[in-house]
Amino acid sequence: MNLSSFPSRITLELTNYCNLSCKFCPRHHMEQEFGIMDVALAHELIKEMASYKPVTVVPFFRGESLMHPQWDIILQYLMEYNVGPIQLTTNATLLTHENTEKLLNVGLDFLSFSIDTIDPKCYQEIRGMDYNIILNNILYFLQRQEERQVPIVVQVSAVKTEKNASDIQNFIDFWLPKVDRVRIYEEHSKDGKIGSLKQPTKIARKACHKVFEDMVIYWNGDVALCNHDWTRRVTGQHIANVRNKGIAVCWNSPTYNSIRQAHENINLSGVMPCESCDHWVVSYLPENHIGQIFYKQPK
Repeated sequence: MNLSSFPSRITLELTNYCNLSCKFCPRHHMEQEFGIMDVALAHELIKEMASYKPVTVVPFFRGESLMHPQWDIILQYLMEYNVGPIQLTTNATLLTHENTEKLLNVGLDFLSFSIDTIDPKCYQEIRGMDYNIILNNILYFLQRQEERQVPIVVQVSAVKTEKNASDIQNFIDFWLPKVDRVRIYEEHSKDGKIGSLKQPTKIARKACHKVFEDMVIYWNGDVALCNHDWTRRVTGQHIANVRNKGIAVCWNSPTYNSIRQAHENINLSGVMPCESCDHWVVSYLPENHIGQIFYKQPK
């Protein structure tokens, strides 16, 4: 499999703090060390990305990015350096009028709101928050986006669980006329195997594309293999840290390359978290995703 000198997609974890505790979220398995990314570190990483652009940047992982007190400054850097597409996910709890204007100012290409249901009682059970507050936050954002004519692709998403399965079609019907797309995700497993999803088709094990294309950087600079690696350790060892070495050096390190070699040889016995993960299959599916995506029909 071809390897470029720099990742084509980087997930930049602004913080792993979250103000919700969703029942299905793998956060329940992660370590209990919390923090926020230093703005100076983010700036250095973004400058390095700009040397290899275009790079798709996802400034979100394991937490609610809007809890970072300077999230807008970091996103502003991404826009100013014109690194590449910026894709953000938020739970919309902190989507105040002020934050709405900030989000519309920072050059986002894609914004996803994680909601899960349109039933207030179900939302309270799953996410522990008042649904009507979230609904009004998102509707206000959509109103301001239309008024300002800001071309962001807006998605609303749900994780399909036993609690909301009967409500999914109503969820789609309600949101699809209002946003560009609605996505229904499959639930992560409950067995502690982070990234383990119900495999939708029987395909012989192949190399995962993520270790050749994607990098995840935690708030403290630690490197994770992908967005299904919630411990940033391979067989118990830290992979790398970009704080002193930068992205390119870590990306091309012997440790990273040994993991790629294991994937190419399909010799992943003992290589955790890859050994127990089945998300590698996504790259080999015709639709390139698990779950369902519904697109708004043009008028």
